[in-house]
Amino acid sequence: MIEFATLLERLAFTPSRTMKLALLKEYFTMAPDPDRGYALAAMAGSLSFAAAKPAMLRALAMERIDPELFALSYDYVGDLAETVALIWRPEAGQSGDVPAPSLSEVVHTLERLPKAEVPDVIRGWLDTCDASSRYALLKLITGSLRVGASARLAKTALANIASLSPDDIEEVWHGLEPPYEALFAWIEGKAPKPDAKDAPVFCPPMLAQPLENIDLTALNPTDWRAEWKWDGIRVQLVSTAQGERVYTRTAEDIGKAFPDILAIMQDLGSNVVLDGELLIVHGTTVAPFADLQQRLNRKAPTASMLRDMPAGIRLYDILFEDGEDLRSLPFDTRRQRLESWHARLNPSRMILSELIPFTHFGDLAKLRDAARSEGIEG
Repeated sequence: MIEFATLLERLAFTPSRTMKLALLKEYFTMAPDPDRGYALAAMAGSLSFAAAKPAMLRALAMERIDPELFALSYDYVGDLAETVALIWRPEAGQSGDVPAPSLSEVVHTLERLPKAEVPDVIRGWLDTCDASSRYALLKLITGSLRVGASARLAKTALANIASLSPDDIEEVWHGLEPPYEALFAWIEGKAPKPDAKDAPVFCPPMLAQPLENIDLTALNPTDWRAEWKWDGIRVQLVSTAQGERVYTRTAEDIGKAFPDILAIMQDLGSNVVLDGELLIVHGTTVAPFADLQQRLNRKAPTASMLRDMPAGIRLYDILFEDGEDLRSLPFDTRRQRLESWHARLNPSRMILSELIPFTHFGDLAKLRDAARSEGIEG
């Protein structure tokens, strides 16, 4: 726990992305298994302890501290873990500077401990930790690190260890579980790349890039394709033998917020990975982004939301079909495959994103200028 506490403290006070990557790379290289795997899981938001919640930690703190003093301190600090770590007063007879158990011991204990016993165990850990280790312990329990190290940054640090790209890590990530020992073994050259098999893993998509300071007259319009830019969010739909997922472009699984889309994918019964835009659609009319945002902010939609704000997909691309990786094929070929797949299965609430015919780039400029009046983003 001391090494993890030191890492969090250094990350919190290091503004440079390059230095954060160096700190993470050093930790993942030096820390033992399974501690480093659980640290990675904490940064990726993959750890959750059902019996240890913020309300319980607050109650523990107020057993030792005047409630009004705690409220004033929390208001000033603004972070529950930091407040408790700083204000905690060990019980008489405790040294207050004995290191906490290892990171893996904390995780294993909280995973198997009966709920009624959790407060006593956490109270004991807090009594025997110094402030830095208390802070790391509480951050781990609450699942809110907020030290400027995102899941993507941690995966980039892992990739740097083995001269891989972060996308290489992403492609196996969702097929693995903490403490990621197979992942570390692959990165260190001790084992082959983990086989995701039929797991519904994320495939990093090709993202849009702005055409800035480019002379369009130097480009041949026949080499380009144009589509409408819809006012939703980019998503990847993954359907495999092991389940269905709806991922954002940053690999966040938002399927629980969109069970209506998952149900459609289950009905397809197809091993496929699709790229598209998630929208709220009423018939043929796309609703404003504000409607979609209401559903994005929910872990689970209400029945009225499912009825009044039905989700739909504008399909851009097909990346896998029946297990075949199509990403190396030219876009026009993939588009033909997508059209064929869509015509064959005719999935409900999924329509093809329209390809816009044009002869000159000026044609597109005129269409873009009129897009807003048609309720299209661009």
